[in-house]
Formats: sequence, C-alpha cells, structure tokens
Amino acid sequence: MQRLLLALDGALVLGLGLYMLLLSQTESYTAFMNPKFRLLTAAAAVALCIVGAAFLIRPAGVGDLLRTLSFVVLGMLILHAGTGELKSASVLMLKPPETVMTVAPELIREGKAYLKVNPARLFFLLHTGNAPALDQRVITRGIVRRTPELDRLGWFVLLRGNMVCCLADAVAMGVLVAAGGSREFQGGEWVVAFGRVQPLADPPSLTNLGPTGEVPFSMIYDKALFAAEAVEKTERPRFPYVFELPPSTKKPARLTGGDDDY
Repeated sequence: MQRLLLALDGALVLGLGLYMLLLSQTESYTAFMNPKFRLLTAAAAVALCIVGAAFLIRPAGVGDLLRTLSFVVLGMLILHAGTGELKSASVLMLKPPETVMTVAPELIREGKAYLKVNPARLFFLLHTGNAPALDQRVITRGIVRRTPELDRLGWFVLLRGNMVCCLADAVAMGVLVAAGGSREFQGGEWVVAFGRVQPLADPPSLTNLGPTGEVPFSMIYDKALFAAEAVEKTERPRFPYVFELPPSTKKPARLTGGDDDY
C-alpha cells in the first residue's frame, strides 16, 4: 500500500508537470499568466516531470493517503480550470506562438488622427504625469462601469483589466468619461471612445464601483476627465486583459501588443 501511494504521488506530479509544459507552449497560457513567465513555467514543469518520473519508477519514503488525495483533488481542479482553454488552442506547438504585431500607433477617423491608448495605460500615464497633450486626440477601448453618482453627472468609467503576474493580481484600471448620451451604454458593455483628456479640478466621490466582468477590483484616475467626441459600442477583444504597467524590462512600453493594445 505504501509503495502504491508513492507511485501514485509520482504519477500525479508527473501529470502536473506535463500539463504545465503543454500549457506553457499554447496561446491559452495568457489566460492564466503574464506571457513573460512562459519560460519559467516551462522550466518548473520540466523539474516536476523529472521528480514525478523518479518517484514513479522508484518509489521511496513514507506514503501518506491524505497527501495523495490532495494531489488528486489538485489534479481535478486543474483539469476543470484548464481543459476548456486548451481545447481552443494548438496543444502540439513546438514553440510559443508569436503574438506581438506591429501596428500603427494612430487611427484615422473622419480625417482626424487619434492616438491609441487603452484605459489601463491611460491611467498609468496620467498617474505618472505623462498624460497626452490637451490638444492630442485619443482613442481608447474598455468596459463601461456606471454608478448612480456618475449617472447624475452624465459620466461613466471606462476600464481595462491589467495583469502583472497572473489572473489573481489582475486589477481593472481606467478613467472617467464624459459623453452625450452616456446612459445608452450599460455596465459591462465594451465601447470605444474618441476624444481628449482634460484636467478635473473637483474629482467626484466614487462609491459602489464594484467589480467588472473580468476582474474583481478597480482603480480609477479621478483627477482627469476623458471628454468624448463620440462613443460607440464594440466587440469584446480577443483577449480582454493587458499586461504589466510599467514594463519591467528595457523594452519599449508595450502591453498586449497588436490591435488589443488600445
């Protein structure tokens, strides 16, 4: 019985390592972790595979039924959380997919140039004193959050989930938006807003902001207002999060990369 429990422990650890290795090589990885940790995850997975295989081939030590049951429960939770994600990606990739694309930093609309800045990055730029110039038109896209206080002002909050390490530390970051007909947009809807950033001398008192549909916590920059020329409903991006503010490396400032980066 002791040998059987130890062999089962090894098999479960080996399975965990193989699962982590597979996940680290798929696009689904970004649903759980910042892609900059992909190599670290793969290295940890290889280590687990070696340890699990060693115990499976040559069990040693003292078996523990509670420990084995804990491994079984962990394995069931992992399969429940990740199987659906893996089905939508190419599991047999030999290397991580290339997700970074080169796109124009501006969008032209009705002959006017709009700088692409997602709400999370706009929050960071405003917080660090690097906000776009007052005459700079901006396009930003995010999730609508309404409150009774803001409804009375004709404003709403525009948010985008920002992931630093993993899904557990994701925080929705965004800005206040003033737009005619703002009550047409419901909380949780995705919209794209065109306009300019203006300083706000008298920040409103925000209460009962609550979670977004993507993450449980929110941060709002309330000392500026995004004065929208137009707001339009849009589709939810392929990937709703952006990654890490600010970047930890010397690479150019980039969040998701590609068309998701505004």
